[in-house]
Amino acid sequence: MDEFSKKPVLKQETKRDLPQESPATSSRRRFLGIGVAAAVAGLTGFGAGVRFSEQPKEPLLKPVQPAQPVQRPREPLGSRKFKARNRAILQRHNEQTREVVERLRLKYHNAVFGKARVWDLIEKLAFCVDETDQSLYCTSQFVHVQQVLAAMEQDGIEEHDLFLAALLHDLGKVTLLTDELPENVLCSAVPIGEATHGAGLDRVIYQFCHGEIVYSRLKDHVPDHIAWVLRYHNISIEKSAPYMNERDRTYTAKYLTTFQKYDRGFKSYASMPQIDLKKYRDLIEQTFPNPILF
Repeated sequence: MDEFSKKPVLKQETKRDLPQESPATSSRRRFLGIGVAAAVAGLTGFGAGVRFSEQPKEPLLKPVQPAQPVQRPREPLGSRKFKARNRAILQRHNEQTREVVERLRLKYHNAVFGKARVWDLIEKLAFCVDETDQSLYCTSQFVHVQQVLAAMEQDGIEEHDLFLAALLHDLGKVTLLTDELPENVLCSAVPIGEATHGAGLDRVIYQFCHGEIVYSRLKDHVPDHIAWVLRYHNISIEKSAPYMNERDRTYTAKYLTTFQKYDRGFKSYASMPQIDLKKYRDLIEQTFPNPILF
């Protein structure tokens, strides 16, 4: 007998040898078997139907619509606190008296920063924020200057002196970088008390702010009409008109009305203008070739 015939014959398993399942298990098995068979038949029929019937006009799975960007609020975050501080500064500004104005005029009769190049002072406006200007919010005054220049360029303004006024008009706000109170630098200039009609704006006592500061530092370095615009750029023309003399009315018609259109009408906390700053730096360097006391 060979070695293969010596191997034991395996016992054939019969039904009786397998473990017996309960009737409940058997029923579940039959139920699952029927379900699987039905599913297979359904898928087969579905495939045949799609294969041979007319293709649907729209895809079975429509593409997901792209997410819509979140709508930005009309005002930036923190605007409520900004407005509250605005009101507080404005209230203190409106409490200025003639005595306070005279004291501040004497203070700024002297230089604050010493000798400085004017363009360097203009660049300092990048660190200055007008906390009372809800059109700009936290946008720097350096950006605001560029917005004015860009708007003038777009309208084809060619008046050299208007561009110069745009560059210089808010220069008094660099005193925010000192210990000066914001109510003595920001806000508009409004007459204090009564004034004589037709006497001229130089005889009106206005609230003290940045216009008076820049005027005091630059009046000896620029022509009279530019110094005048710098001093009164933030007044109300309508409210000041009764006090104007012939000089004031001439400068208002020729310079101030146009300037205020761009200074007030093109402020934005969401606009970064694209302009050639080099040519404006050249303009400043030509106008102020030497450092000045500021």
